Amino acid sequence: MDGTSGSRPANPGTDDREHGAAARAVAAPGHGGSLRQRVLVWLLPPLAVLLLINAFFTHRSALDAVNQAYDRTLTASVRAIGERTHSLGGQIQVDIPYAAFEGFEADAAERIFHAVFDPAGGLVTGYADLRPPELPADDGGVRIFDLPYAGETVRLAAMRKRLYDPALRGGDAVLIVFAETTGARRALARDLFVASLQRQSLLVAVGAILVLAALGTAFRPLLRVRDHMRARDEEDLTPVRMERVPSEIAPLIDAINHHMERLSAMLAARRRFLADAAHQIRTPLAVLTTQAEYGLRQTDPEEMLATFASLLRSTRAARRLANQMLTLSRAEAVNGLIGERAALDLAGLVKEVAMELAPLALKRDIDLAYEGIGHALTMQGNAPMLREMVSNLIDNAIRYSPPGSAVTVAVAAFGEDAVVSVCDQGPGIPTAERERVFQRFYRILGQGDSEGSGLGLAIVREIALAHGGRVTLRDGAGGRGLCVEVELPLGSTPSA
Repeated sequence: MDGTSGSRPANPGTDDREHGAAARAVAAPGHGGSLRQRVLVWLLPPLAVLLLINAFFTHRSALDAVNQAYDRTLTASVRAIGERTHSLGGQIQVDIPYAAFEGFEADAAERIFHAVFDPAGGLVTGYADLRPPELPADDGGVRIFDLPYAGETVRLAAMRKRLYDPALRGGDAVLIVFAETTGARRALARDLFVASLQRQSLLVAVGAILVLAALGTAFRPLLRVRDHMRARDEEDLTPVRMERVPSEIAPLIDAINHHMERLSAMLAARRRFLADAAHQIRTPLAVLTTQAEYGLRQTDPEEMLATFASLLRSTRAARRLANQMLTLSRAEAVNGLIGERAALDLAGLVKEVAMELAPLALKRDIDLAYEGIGHALTMQGNAPMLREMVSNLIDNAIRYSPPGSAVTVAVAAFGEDAVVSVCDQGPGIPTAERERVFQRFYRILGQGDSEGSGLGLAIVREIALAHGGRVTLRDGAGGRGLCVEVELPLGSTPSA
């Protein structure tokens, strides 16, 4: 039993269908709409809301400004009447001057109302029902009110003036009121509001045009990147240059470059695999062809059986080589398969693999021992790949150990790390060769059996590195044999 008999070659047809479906999904024409439309949708409605809010406050400001201007005339009229109001011997005399009405003659559409009341509340002159909702203080100050009068809304100014006549009953302060309708005020405020709203709307329209122009300019770097990528050769995977690229686009360019690096590494791995396969499979196929042709020429049954036995060994060796090459290809991080991880019991996995290879050890008269920790050792990892790693370690130890020797498989935990060790009593590996044995297809001359492919330790290191671990080679107990230790972090994450 070889160390990779449990692995099955990938189904090329299935992989092609999956890659084809993925490519069609990526090439699908569906998209998320235009960025310009998204910006305008997020920009113009808030601007419209702001314009409405601003219009409300603009109308109020215009009305306040108009009231302030007109209220000066009201105040002046009330004070002018107050200056011509006197009392002597309890007789109140009011001489309403022409100046009190002079400020309103230009607007004949407005109606003017006035009244003067004595301290007791009696009407002296004017409209008897024209009274303010509240009496102002008798300090000579003017108060302004809005109130309905004669079916219209009027703006009323009220003032109390002391006449200092002790003969007056109820006090010595008269109440002077002056009012006008507000039609002219509202019309002027409306004109001011409309003029201001027109200017603001024009500004918003010009701003929207400028935003559209700015968006068109801002997206030009994306268009240049698109044209650059379309003009590239299909095999050109060099990074996109970051010169004169806006900072907002730089993360996209960086992601594209990172993805192209991954594609480049994946294509290099595929080319390396095809080159290795073409080089390594050629010799076994030539041997199989030679053996088959030699068997066809034989007439002696015993010679034919010997030829077929040799042919079977060569076939097994070729099968083991093909399986290991596929395993090594799947173990490479660039292929992404090893990134599929789940929680697993490392101690249980190692024990299961050791039990599966026990028949091979018995067949070769090897004492296969397992030393565990007595409890589960949980970690995040790719169970099939870790099984291949442990299988290759034990299989190599059995194949390179002489009959009657022992192979010890052990699992231990040290802090946040787990250590899987496989020690044998074989010929070992010289110190000068220990780094080279991790190279693909490298074999030490004169060691092992003819079925070895030189990929076992390369597979072990590739899987260990993908899990964030490392592999160490050292001498076995008493300086005899080889001990391979694989250190894996229990909280390992997929390597970059």
